[in-house]
Amino acid sequence: MDRQQRISSSRIEIALQAARRWQERTPARSENARRLSAGGPVAADSPTRAAEFRARETRREAAAAPLRGGDLPDFTERMIGPTLDFARFPPTEAARRAGRPVARIVETPEPGTLPSGFGTGFLVAPRLLMTNHHVLPSKQDAIGVSANFLHEFTPGGLQMGVSFELDPELFFVTADKLLDCTIVGVKSVATTGESLDALGILPLIGSPGKILIGHPINIIQYPGGGPKQYATTQNQLLDILEEGFQQYTTDTLQGSSGSPASNRAWEVVGLHHSSIPRLQEGRILTKAGNAWKPGMPEDDIEWIANEAVRASHLVQWLALLKLDVERQRDLLAALLRLAADPLEGVPNRQPGSVDASLPTPFASSADYRKEPPMSQTVIYISGPTTIYVGQSPAPAPESRPMLPGPAAISDLEKKIRFDSRYGKRKGYDAGFLAGVEIPLPTVAKARKGEMYPGPDGEPLILKYHHFSLAMNATRRLQMWSAVNVDYSPELKSERERKEFGTDTWILDKRVPEEVQIQDDEFYKPATKIDRGHVVRREDNAWGKSELEIEYANSDTFHWTNCTPQHEAFNREMSHGLWGKFESHLQTQIGAVGHRASIFAGPVLDNVNDPEYDFGLGQVQYPLRFWKVIAAVSEAGGTRELVVNGFLFDQTGVIERLGLERIDFQKFTRYQRSLGKLTELTGVKFPDVLVQADALRDAPPNEERREIGTLGDVLTRKPRTDRR
Repeated sequence: MDRQQRISSSRIEIALQAARRWQERTPARSENARRLSAGGPVAADSPTRAAEFRARETRREAAAAPLRGGDLPDFTERMIGPTLDFARFPPTEAARRAGRPVARIVETPEPGTLPSGFGTGFLVAPRLLMTNHHVLPSKQDAIGVSANFLHEFTPGGLQMGVSFELDPELFFVTADKLLDCTIVGVKSVATTGESLDALGILPLIGSPGKILIGHPINIIQYPGGGPKQYATTQNQLLDILEEGFQQYTTDTLQGSSGSPASNRAWEVVGLHHSSIPRLQEGRILTKAGNAWKPGMPEDDIEWIANEAVRASHLVQWLALLKLDVERQRDLLAALLRLAADPLEGVPNRQPGSVDASLPTPFASSADYRKEPPMSQTVIYISGPTTIYVGQSPAPAPESRPMLPGPAAISDLEKKIRFDSRYGKRKGYDAGFLAGVEIPLPTVAKARKGEMYPGPDGEPLILKYHHFSLAMNATRRLQMWSAVNVDYSPELKSERERKEFGTDTWILDKRVPEEVQIQDDEFYKPATKIDRGHVVRREDNAWGKSELEIEYANSDTFHWTNCTPQHEAFNREMSHGLWGKFESHLQTQIGAVGHRASIFAGPVLDNVNDPEYDFGLGQVQYPLRFWKVIAAVSEAGGTRELVVNGFLFDQTGVIERLGLERIDFQKFTRYQRSLGKLTELTGVKFPDVLVQADALRDAPPNEERREIGTLGDVLTRKPRTDRR
């Protein structure tokens, strides 16, 4: 079982446990909600926690007095809603500093390849990073893994960040079952020379009173293994469980496991570890109300809340550990010293006279080398807990100064491996089909101003392995794509799709990220809309070597090749007709060399296409898609170019029912002439394709053929037109 499969399996098991806790607490949550509505967070929580919170906030007021009017976070609570509430930029300077010690956990890449992100973690003490047990369950799993900090959006663009290798020989402890926690050592110096110390830390604070039911709970995370995101809205704490958990509405995604859950002052109150699925009779339910089964996409599950392990319980687990190696004992002791409440004793000071040694939750780790008094509060862990303890080598090398800032990103990373050498891609080959030259499409003069331009002012042609495309900058989607396809069995891989890596999308660095519609803007919140490939991975994943096939497969996962497509259209399991056109035509026309050239794209109708705003700006999305398939046939003993154009239309049903209630049976598919496709799309096809179009000179009753079955496709021009 590979890493992603293991994490997915563990995640589902933990989610089931969280869902059972959720069900058991249904009456308590209802009572929480009633009391919250009547009297606010102080009334909703227990009298003991409310008193502890009041006392602690009184101390905070005294400590924060000199900062008044300065670097204080926004404490506003927001309404819970259905959207994906991530922000690319920190809401305050305090949030930005709190985000510095939060890292994306990645597989350390080989030279020339891109790392894969599969979790989140954060520095809880010098040289120590915390994440979930299900992310790093053993020392072996931490080998060849790095913590990638500062991979984030900045005013200057998306930053690659700085990576530090994990060091499980220095320190490694883990607890499965209830706590789902791992703490692992981190090397003090990055391979590029930066110092870990300058990132700061987010210490666990063992004392209670940091947050109450009804308060916002913020999560800094790397959802989907991508750039850092801040979830600070629609984020209410719903329940606090005495056995050591918090449950809340804050949004997360796969890749967020191991994120710090923080209160409104950016103090860590928990370790995010699981989403909570809806259960019925012990079975996980899908959004459609059916039983979810292993192997189905996790996105199909109806997730209803999220859960963290409470920081106070984690501190008490750590306080009970008995380690044999002196170096590990020293590191653990430093972590526990930092768990003392930094506000302890503040009321004894004069207002405004904050001790300069008082640590903040996001200071440089150098500030934590003092030893504040330990908190003596004890909370016992209930339930089975398994603890693993690693060994320690010699002390780590001396740290070097941190460089001024992260380097600008040069290669984006996701879970599948990409070829980082964009300049080496050849793109679409006009001479790919035997005996015929088919140039790339162009764009009608009236639409040219919408295109993203190259240095010469003409539309920029982006080249990938086996295909090319051009971007409509106004609509932030591709205008057209052109791909060479070879169906020869010997050029296909025997590996299953999952062996290439987890399907995940990345930006193309050659065009601004503002020109590429991404997950959080549309695809994720529009629950019935898939990230649809225009160039299908099945068509593009071929080559003379496994590496060529892998890179060709990965290239189809650029946002430039993505369009919003309804799930029933995009997933062949729902119907499959569109995806079967290519193979059907190959059989019918006897293509020379098993080859075809396919041109495709969305119909970008600026007048009639609807638009929707899920919180990050209006997105106008297409309702129709077109495809032109060209191949050289040798049926009948002579060679000829055979060209077919198709249009897929879901306009009427979306306008009537919206994105949530589409019935795929009411979609319409047509075979259309290339001339008509040009009228609809603004894409001009080369004359060699127009001349060979099966519907070029078709009579009016044949010019638009509705396709109900594969047998309805007209593969050649009518015989009366053939010379």
